[in-house]
Amino acid sequence: MEFRFESIEYDKASPSLPKHSGVYKIFDIHGKLIVLDKSSNLFERFNRYYGERSERVRDLDLREITARIEYLRTDSTFETLYVLYRERKKHFPKTYRKMRTFRQFTLMKINRKQRFPRIYATRQIKPGVDYFGPFISRSQFTRLKTTLERTFKLRPCLYNIRGNDPHPDCLYFQMHTCSRPCNNDIDRLHYRADVQDSIAFIEGHDDQIEQGIVRKINDLAAETKFEEAEIVHRKLEKLQRARHEYKDTFFSVWGFDYIAVMGSDSVSRCKIAFIRRGRIVAFEQYEVETLKETLAADLSRVCAAPGEQQSGESTYDEFCLVANFVIDPLRSVDLLPMRDVENLPELVLARLQQRKRKKVPKM
Repeated sequence: MEFRFESIEYDKASPSLPKHSGVYKIFDIHGKLIVLDKSSNLFERFNRYYGERSERVRDLDLREITARIEYLRTDSTFETLYVLYRERKKHFPKTYRKMRTFRQFTLMKINRKQRFPRIYATRQIKPGVDYFGPFISRSQFTRLKTTLERTFKLRPCLYNIRGNDPHPDCLYFQMHTCSRPCNNDIDRLHYRADVQDSIAFIEGHDDQIEQGIVRKINDLAAETKFEEAEIVHRKLEKLQRARHEYKDTFFSVWGFDYIAVMGSDSVSRCKIAFIRRGRIVAFEQYEVETLKETLAADLSRVCAAPGEQQSGESTYDEFCLVANFVIDPLRSVDLLPMRDVENLPELVLARLQQRKRKKVPKM
């Protein structure tokens, strides 16, 4: 879907714009972009810029320097933010992230390319590394980081651990709060298994971890290794205690596959954004009558496309844009996971019918 701006040549009269939400651009007499912003009511915003002036009004007066105005009407907050983000990135590629188009979040980084991975906080995304979020505050991130390190004994130290290089001066080494891979107390294979369990914990797959632990306990008990089975059982108790203390779960950026269902200018149409591996890969408008067939075809196309891990600011930016609607859900935007793709068009139609019934006034 193309986002086409309507253009108005400014002739010193108050421009006539719709009383609707949208994104607008104002160019000066030299053709330079001087304003790029959004508004929930384009008519009122431009009336403040170009309407009658008074001493009480302190709004920006652009009447003498404006040559052209461009605007795009939008039908949802999601669409407004997405269009504004695209335009700011296009016109201000070096500074657009400082314009606070939407809230940005901290991510948890686990680089399994390291010999003995540890946990980082980051606001960048690179391919081949695992990222989880969104964390609305640094304290929320720190609490989960501490929980993972204590539960799965991941190393919090900053050393470049290769094994067979003990650090007795390290506080974590002395207190045995990590599994001490530097001292060869654990090999790489078992350490990476703990990392995998910690990732499952982040995403809320506790059953997967518990099944592995219970299976190991049963195997040890069958071999009459009861002391070792008791040690493993303590891991299960520690896991359950950790979940009781920390209930939040988070998304993996590379597994973040959703569609965002939005309203349009008519109840007979809707707009849908396709989110694949954290990025918005398509933005389309559909007729409700033919949505079942057309959406099914587009879902098959999007899912069949190779989902490569992409680096750069775009993946982080677009993941944060969608995450804003996860943290603060809106009735005008439905986020639906792309899991059961065959039944997803039916689910979208059901959501649209629910919205339609809510708009009908009660007699």
